[in-house]
Amino acid sequence: MVVISIIGVLASIVIPNFRPAIEFIEVLIAEKHLLKAVKECQLGLINYDISPQYTLPVNEVNLGIFKNNKFTFSHTGIGGDCSPEFGGNQLRVSRIDINSENIIYSLIINVKTGEKSSEGSLPDWLDWWDGKSSNLIPDDDMLLD
Repeated sequence: MVVISIIGVLASIVIPNFRPAIEFIEVLIAEKHLLKAVKECQLGLINYDISPQYTLPVNEVNLGIFKNNKFTFSHTGIGGDCSPEFGGNQLRVSRIDINSENIIYSLIINVKTGEKSSEGSLPDWLDWWDGKSSNLIPDDDMLLD
């Protein structure tokens, strides 16, 4: 009984200290999905696809330890379409507080141009590089017009 009690006390102290590390990993996973969508769209543009597409990520990114916060994906227009003429090109991943259903912060990327933006209160450690792009195609290329 004493050993189990000690393990319980230690777990209650240690587990909350892992929350920032787990959120950091979840943000990296979410960013990977956003950047992958940009690369898929830009490869479609480079290959002159008529209607370039990106793959929608799984709806939730959560490592399962802390259920009160999770990331959800949303998009403008038609999901999977890269170009605005096909229904939209903004892909957003938002950290949502499950208890209140409020968005804590969002990372947004234009899947055609790679331009990044954000909304809400980003953590100090989160470096999303607002306004910067992560392109395979140079910013001034006619493919992005």
